Amino acid sequence: MPHPIDISDCTELIRITRNNVIESRHFGIALVIDPAGELILSLGNPQALVFPRSALKPFQAIGSLRAGATLSDEGTALACASHLGSLRHQGLALQILESAGLSEADLRCPTAWPGDSATREAMNREGRGRNRLAFNCSGKHAAFLNAAQSSGLPTSTYLCPEHPVQLSASKAMEEFCGPLSFIGVDGCGAPAPQMSLISLAQGFRRLALSNDPHARQVVRAIREHPWAIRGEGSANTLTIERTGILAKLGAEGVLAMASPDGYSVAVKMLDGSSRGTDVLALNLLASVGALNSEDHRWLESKLSPPASTPGAQAAGLELAGSDF
Repeated sequence: MPHPIDISDCTELIRITRNNVIESRHFGIALVIDPAGELILSLGNPQALVFPRSALKPFQAIGSLRAGATLSDEGTALACASHLGSLRHQGLALQILESAGLSEADLRCPTAWPGDSATREAMNREGRGRNRLAFNCSGKHAAFLNAAQSSGLPTSTYLCPEHPVQLSASKAMEEFCGPLSFIGVDGCGAPAPQMSLISLAQGFRRLALSNDPHARQVVRAIREHPWAIRGEGSANTLTIERTGILAKLGAEGVLAMASPDGYSVAVKMLDGSSRGTDVLALNLLASVGALNSEDHRWLESKLSPPASTPGAQAAGLELAGSDF
């Protein structure tokens, strides 16, 4: 029977070394599913229950579209995003709201400083404070609100699990991923479903291969506007730009990817760390032939920049499935 993740479900996935001596170890679960839905690689227990957190945003975006949200492709991409809060991200979130006659004041996500340092510094110089548009989930929230307003539904309660927009999101998640075992509350205030890690991977596989019009809109939007998903130079954005692989991080060490031909990978780190997870996931896809060597080498070079100091040169990254 599936059960919440614990150490007995996990295996060592990532080692950090210093002068070739192990300094830190990260344990977790990783798996790969082929286009037919067969589990072809498993490190740890794929049935353990996890909170995928923001990795579920593409399915929540499908729910918003089905509930009546009117979104451009850029807006659809932002609905899937855990963005860095650049002015471009903030402006797009505001556009989604204003197109439905709403404003930042209608958002129920927390206020935040942008994750993008240049934007944060610019806002400080201009005397602007933290705001809700800069919060990394503002696109998802704006899409929820757009759906509610467009369908004549209450906007003040759009985060309640019983709200029709949230019910639409839950239905989409169950359609693509399977049963939801528990519904908690995410850091942004939205419902946070729990499911097995293999369910998350199956969801991404189905998303990549789906002919559903709303799913196709989400996939197209992610691939055509990868800057919106995270931010220029970030791992998710670079992966999508280079390969067309759907890549989406989630809080607490979650990552899911799906190749255009339907291979999917999902990772959950027990300690919540995300360091090395992108390189690990890409290595696993490459190991089953779902990522060609040229793209793999290019992404590794971008995600593992050359060490510039003696201390950095002494550090190393070892990944399960390749180096041990």
